[in-house]
Amino acid sequence: MPLTPQEMRALYPITRRYAYLDHAAIAPLATPVRSTIEVFLSRLTEEPFDLAHWERFRGQVRGRIAELLAVGPESIAFTKNTTSGLGLVAVGLDWEAGDNIVGVDREFPANIYPWMGLSRKGVELRLYRAEHGRIDVKALVRLCDRRTRVLAISAVQFWSGFRTDLAALGTALRARDVLVVVDAIQAAGAMRLDLRATPVDFLCAGAQKWLLGPIGVGFAYIGPRMLERLTPVTVGTDSVVRDEEYFEYDLTLKPDARRFEEAAPNYPGILGMGAAVNLLLRAGPAAVEDAVLRLADRLRNELPSRGYELVLKPTMPSERSGIVSFRHPRMVPAELHTRLREAGVIISLRSDFLRASPHYYNSDEDLDRLLEALPQ
Repeated sequence: MPLTPQEMRALYPITRRYAYLDHAAIAPLATPVRSTIEVFLSRLTEEPFDLAHWERFRGQVRGRIAELLAVGPESIAFTKNTTSGLGLVAVGLDWEAGDNIVGVDREFPANIYPWMGLSRKGVELRLYRAEHGRIDVKALVRLCDRRTRVLAISAVQFWSGFRTDLAALGTALRARDVLVVVDAIQAAGAMRLDLRATPVDFLCAGAQKWLLGPIGVGFAYIGPRMLERLTPVTVGTDSVVRDEEYFEYDLTLKPDARRFEEAAPNYPGILGMGAAVNLLLRAGPAAVEDAVLRLADRLRNELPSRGYELVLKPTMPSERSGIVSFRHPRMVPAELHTRLREAGVIISLRSDFLRASPHYYNSDEDLDRLLEALPQ
């Protein structure tokens, strides 16, 4: 039987004190995630390290993430976070002076700085300026020319919650041979990502937001076109085929995404991420997305009636995500944020607006608590 929102909520002790609506920032941990990490630490405290045992679990987690994305496990590599994932592309492609990257203005810096850093190689970063927070795929594609190597974009914009039509974007750029690189940290775990039907070349995310995992671990999906063009940033023992041969060196890289995992994996982080993904898979990606969008839609419908302005009001269902950003025309956002925190409601303060981001296990009572704590 699928894991219901109520059953999942029971696994989050934080719900006893808070209406936690801040999954676009840092998610709390469920008890199975914590206990999974503790099992590893306990075993490492009391028993000799068993490499084969933990490697089997690492393989299982790789398979779970692949299942969440509807791809094969051979295309998944573990990373430290979103930035390190994007860095695989920024450092690993063979850039030439005069190349360019097309990105989006007001992206989270993790999807800007790796590309800005390439200016030392003569690579230009072109930023599309979204009108009223909306990204027009056709206008974005028009920024690409024959020297565009990569288009880098977030699946969901962290500040507005705008959800990009990745399928339309990938289809439009495939004929131009532009690699589509996606920062999925505001989508993975909340929105369905079927990479069988979405032509992107690279996608990465950290585990600490909608994936409901620990900080300091993430994953990257490396598609076939990217795999053949990308050189590992660092080559280590785990990158090569003969990874257990320590005296005869053979620089034959593994044939799949594992070549990007250099050495000494973060086992507790990977296992914790796996436990969190297990919960999402038990709930079902479609059910998770439906629940997240229902809760977010309720906020989008009720906040304006209380005098609050939405930073972005989706005009089409496909633009929606779990992020709802809002402000009051007269009230100071920082003061509202403090008031909510004192009422036990956890959301983010970003610039001149507030950002709520409910997940599958949240309830209408959590939203009631938020709305009741907001002055009108």
